[in-house]
Amino acid sequence: MTAFVCYTAPLAKPYSVLTTAWAAHYAVVFAIAPILLGLLIRARTDLSRQLEEMERVRRHEEQLLIERALARERAEFAREMHDVVSHQVSLIAVQSGALPVTADDDATAQTARTIRALSVQTLDELRQMVGVLRTAAGDPTEQPPQTGLHDIHTLVASSGVPAVIRPRLDTDTIPSTAVQHAIHRAVQEGLTNITKHAPGATATVELQIDPRRVSLRLINSKPDRSPEPLPGAHYGLLGLRERAAQLGGTLRAGHLSDGGFELAVTLPTHV
Repeated sequence: MTAFVCYTAPLAKPYSVLTTAWAAHYAVVFAIAPILLGLLIRARTDLSRQLEEMERVRRHEEQLLIERALARERAEFAREMHDVVSHQVSLIAVQSGALPVTADDDATAQTARTIRALSVQTLDELRQMVGVLRTAAGDPTEQPPQTGLHDIHTLVASSGVPAVIRPRLDTDTIPSTAVQHAIHRAVQEGLTNITKHAPGATATVELQIDPRRVSLRLINSKPDRSPEPLPGAHYGLLGLRERAAQLGGTLRAGHLSDGGFELAVTLPTHV
């Protein structure tokens, strides 16, 4: 009699356990991975924001340093103008004020009075300019000058240049303060150049204002004698041209065929 013994190896159970373990492992990984990825993205975003904020702060600090340096330079320049230029112009005003008393003729006395009037006006403008510089340097007690079109008649009368003003104005149109100041400076520069380079010449100041533009035309005749040699850097017209360009206008200056000179400025009425 033959006997048979059957033995079945338990292969399925270990395989099933191993598969279940790996499945659980992958399930955990797949569950945690989006969370980890989200945390990584958030951390990277926060870091980028912090870097941007640090760069913004750095640029702001650099700008503050530049502004402080410029403020110190403006304050120093204002002090120099007050201490040196204002002192010298004050001496001119005082000494020219005494000349009419001792002058031998009326022409000399009148010239002395003109010199004194111009010196006093220059002192006032220097004071205003020092105020501008100190305001830019952070001193709020100083206020910038408010010269405008209403000062042109006084400016022409005190210049010593025989001049006629021909205004063509729209009484309902008031140009902006910056435009008025620029026109005033143009008239001032033109009259100064006539005094320096065209002695004895007469001038015509044509001013036209309408809702769209302000036009200035300052013409002087041919000088009746040669000018005295005076130092000059030729920055006056250059500065006027730059100011006109900043305001969106134009400047034209040149000699005329009759020996005179023309200065023409056109600016938008409102800036």
